[in-house]
Amino acid sequence: MIDYDSLFEKIPRVKKILDDGQNSILYHYTKPEKLLSILESGTIRFSNALYLNDKEEVTYSYKLICSLIDEMPELNKTLFSKIKEHFHTKYTNIINGSDDFGYKYEYYTISFSTEADNLTLWNNYAKGQKYTGYNIGFSKQLLLNDMAKIGFNSVYGNIVYDKKKQITVLKLIFEKWNKQFEKLSKKSSSEKRVDTILELVDILSIISLFFKNPHFKDEKEYRIIFINNFGANFAKQTKICEKNGLFVPYIEYKFLKRTVNSINIGPTFEENIFYTSTCRMLANYGYEKKTVNRSKIPLRY
Repeated sequence: MIDYDSLFEKIPRVKKILDDGQNSILYHYTKPEKLLSILESGTIRFSNALYLNDKEEVTYSYKLICSLIDEMPELNKTLFSKIKEHFHTKYTNIINGSDDFGYKYEYYTISFSTEADNLTLWNNYAKGQKYTGYNIGFSKQLLLNDMAKIGFNSVYGNIVYDKKKQITVLKLIFEKWNKQFEKLSKKSSSEKRVDTILELVDILSIISLFFKNPHFKDEKEYRIIFINNFGANFAKQTKICEKNGLFVPYIEYKFLKRTVNSINIGPTFEENIFYTSTCRMLANYGYEKKTVNRSKIPLRY
């Protein structure tokens, strides 16, 4: 399995852009029926990144990688022609549809927000005046530490929405691996060259999942990504659920109750009964000592 920590150590500026250590609580927004299921089972789902809601979300970074390579003639052509070919092929397969599962690694992701009371996200999980949305506040460090203890090794960070910052991140990566590749002498083994190419493919595949169109910036998203070696003996077992007609592979992660910091209730006209109902439900599943917060966003009649 690839040591992604060591890869990111090579680019500390990029690592700091993804997570500068400012946020201690991460908020997972969800519908009421999903909240009930999460707390009852004690599990959260990491969904395969290829089957996210918006196809453009997956291809956005691939197009950016290819276009930036074209704009940087100083890059080593041997290395970056292969990088461009790889991501152009992935982009084409997603757009046109493909049954080719030849890629060694699958990327599973779960989304949070760094904001506890975000109107954009509440609107995604509420259904008119019938019910409101909820979010679970997880202690980031406890969650990540517990995941690491059981071998659920992950890459994590804030989504980068600013296109200039996205280009800065890609240039830092390009320049680092370009220099590494050019240091290899002509006498270097072909294996070393291939290893460098594969390293760059891996780091770009991961970093691409942290870029989104600037139009989504209000979500203040934070992602945790788990890399699964599909088909290998040590791979995590995947399950399948149906979502909007798609069959989406996912991996369950069983979290510890101590990682839950709070439950937050979205805007609602009936906030008192929603609060009481939530507290009673939490007591049923052993979360009675957790803080329950009500949204401070005023509703309009």
